[in-house]
Amino acid sequence: MKQTLDFPQCFHSPVGRFDPRWKLAALIPATVAAALLQTLEPALTAFLLALVLVSLAKIPWLWLVKRLAVVALFLALFVVWLPLTIPGDGFNLGPLGLSFAGLTLAGLVLLKALTIVILMLVVWTTAPMTSTLKAAHALHCPGLIVQLTVLTYRYLFLLLEELSRLRIALRVRGYRHRANLHSYRTVGHVTGTLLLRSYEQAERVGQAMRCRGFDGQFRSLADLKTRPVDVMWFFTIILVAAGLLIWDRL
Repeated sequence: MKQTLDFPQCFHSPVGRFDPRWKLAALIPATVAAALLQTLEPALTAFLLALVLVSLAKIPWLWLVKRLAVVALFLALFVVWLPLTIPGDGFNLGPLGLSFAGLTLAGLVLLKALTIVILMLVVWTTAPMTSTLKAAHALHCPGLIVQLTVLTYRYLFLLLEELSRLRIALRVRGYRHRANLHSYRTVGHVTGTLLLRSYEQAERVGQAMRCRGFDGQFRSLADLKTRPVDVMWFFTIILVAAGLLIWDRL
């Protein structure tokens, strides 16, 4: 069974009708701008504007919240220590002393990370993957990177399916993972088998591509057309990102 990433298809939203080339050319610099913010107020504004973009893209809120919750939980393992370790004025919460500087930095890191994730999710959910990669290639992204992205996306799921079959085979034979030498040896054998089969699969794929005349160029049937509204969207996003950076520096 072919598996894919569970991205919702928001191709017919206002953002989805945005030409993928102009969308990438706008959102990638906006992502970089969000990463460069150093104060809390511009970072909060960028996060709220990213949510506005989510609304325009018609991305399901429940789907988005679940992904952002995973990211926030992961980041919490690192930022939770900042209020405890950064010196400065603050307050006591029971036996713990929390600094305002640490809380501000923790909030800044969290907001910037969530904004970047949101912008990247907007890119991937509002256009088919082939259109996005063709747009990246049209913007002079190296063809090798585009091809590797396509192949990684396609064959990562095949490797996961192969690993699932190996796990089923082990369980049918009564294997249960335990902290002993036999389990460690079995995990090593499964890892080696998976790597060997991955190598063999890569060899077959390479031979099939050469038989079909593959010349290293990325091709797609996606039709990319520039409209005046695409240019307007581009300049709007770029100007907002530049404004946030100026506000942050001032």
